[in-house]
Amino acid sequence: MKINKKSIGLLMLPLILLGVFFLPSTVFAAPQPPDGVKKDLLEKGKQVYFRRCVWCHGVEGGGDGPSAERLFTRPRNFIQGTFKIRRTDSGELPLEADLIRTVKNGLPGSAMPPWGEVLSEDEVIAVVNFVKTLVQDRSFDDTEDEEVNVQEFGQMPWSVDQGQIPGQKLYLGIPQADIDAGREVFIKNKCFECHGGEGRGDGNPTMKDDWGFPIVAADWQQCWNFRGSRRDPYNPFNIVRTISTGLNGTPMPNFKEQITVEDRWKLAAFVNSLCPRKKIDKLTNKPVTDFLISSLYTEGEVARSVDDPMWDTPDHDPNWVTKPKDYPGTLNRKHYIAMGGQITRGERNFKPKVDNLWVSSRWSPDEKAVYYMVEYHNRFLSQDSEYKDAVAIQWPGKLQDLYGAEKPYFIFGDSKKPVDIWKANFLAQDYSPTNPPNEKGYKLDVSVEEIVGHGYDALTAKETAPTVEVVDSIFKQGRVKILFRRSLETENKETDIQIPSESFIPVSFMQWSGRNKEKNETMAISTWVYTILEPPIPDSIYYMPPIMALIFIGLEGWLVWMTKRTRKMYAEGKAK
Repeated sequence: MKINKKSIGLLMLPLILLGVFFLPSTVFAAPQPPDGVKKDLLEKGKQVYFRRCVWCHGVEGGGDGPSAERLFTRPRNFIQGTFKIRRTDSGELPLEADLIRTVKNGLPGSAMPPWGEVLSEDEVIAVVNFVKTLVQDRSFDDTEDEEVNVQEFGQMPWSVDQGQIPGQKLYLGIPQADIDAGREVFIKNKCFECHGGEGRGDGNPTMKDDWGFPIVAADWQQCWNFRGSRRDPYNPFNIVRTISTGLNGTPMPNFKEQITVEDRWKLAAFVNSLCPRKKIDKLTNKPVTDFLISSLYTEGEVARSVDDPMWDTPDHDPNWVTKPKDYPGTLNRKHYIAMGGQITRGERNFKPKVDNLWVSSRWSPDEKAVYYMVEYHNRFLSQDSEYKDAVAIQWPGKLQDLYGAEKPYFIFGDSKKPVDIWKANFLAQDYSPTNPPNEKGYKLDVSVEEIVGHGYDALTAKETAPTVEVVDSIFKQGRVKILFRRSLETENKETDIQIPSESFIPVSFMQWSGRNKEKNETMAISTWVYTILEPPIPDSIYYMPPIMALIFIGLEGWLVWMTKRTRKMYAEGKAK
């Protein structure tokens, strides 16, 4: 049988089309030269850089400015031309549009702020072009040796619910089947080796960036800290882009060859599902702090296990929490409390490793006691008894003497207005940061300090009998849980907070990360917020609605009867 060239071409055509159909989308991105330097903008860009950027990034862009030593993670070193947030392939220079977005939006979870709030559009473009000239090992103007491939990421495959908060997209409604499939991709590609078993970034404590500085994996349960996520933290695209391009200068590679575009979106669905939905503050790009912690009225005894359904509720805002069918009680609300490094004394210029806590509370009139559950993410704990991990609750020591909105000094009180501090110091049992994921978690060896504070240099341990106890605690895959308990009233009314119900009480929180040598005033701290012991729900709330409904139905029936009776009287001539 004779086969001519035309026949061969016809036979090959379906195979070629089939092969093209299954090629990854990034193949279609044609190489192009990098965006060159706009030299007419350099003088203006230089002025902006030396006014705004030099303090972190340094005179020559080496990431060695005066503030660099105090920051975690370190400021970006521009010299090698490695930029994290890009739409180009790994190792390639970014597009100018990528750099503009980074400067405008900042990098959440780092010290890089959103300069779009401060600089004009012209200033942003000018400083971006000046930064290009700080790259020494490569050149944005080298059109022969440098090229960039702009990746295609595909379209989000779901039509999702945008949520109920005006101006904020929540990306709810992704099918559970795709989330489950994404978890399989997570396991298959061993993402847990860096990001931990539950995605809190607690997989590998030894990672360093290209310059030898320590670096940690992203905490997927705090997506508002994702680099490149500002203004839209719940968008799965942020995850797809990072999986596809990697993060230059870090241990995060790209997975565009190992994971198909379809599976990248499924992995993004899984990662996205881990992050609790909270109202985001547009200025800070963090969840809005809950300035009132409600302590839930609880009949009988309060559960003393951190894993009890009474305490083990999601971090979401209440609008998105579904109560388990088999749990008869009222679910707690977990309150988000923002934390920051104190800025008034000693080694104050540092970035604490913990920037928020989750706090929930219950009180029992039968026990005459109050419970506070304090939870927070900390990738790795201390193993050094000199630098234990710790968390504390701070109260006004003499609440009865405060007038109106008056409060003590928020760091350890002052000579006139003391504070009552409950501090839990702890080390994890049988723990090593390099251990594989431990689904059961680690029990904590906890010691409780009760401290009276009259200022920085006037902290004294109470001499009275202990009143505060930690009834349960655990460290599980990057999350610490500490459950405090104390009686509402104590015998020592001079220094101990006496906790009334139905009153707004100032309270604040402190946290020390021992692995990072945080001690004394080197700590994370919150501002004063308030807590209130909620009153019991009156029985009338249960029986009054049915009674009112019956009265309403009776009145409606009476009005209908009177209307019919009056019409009949007119019809029979008995009324005119």
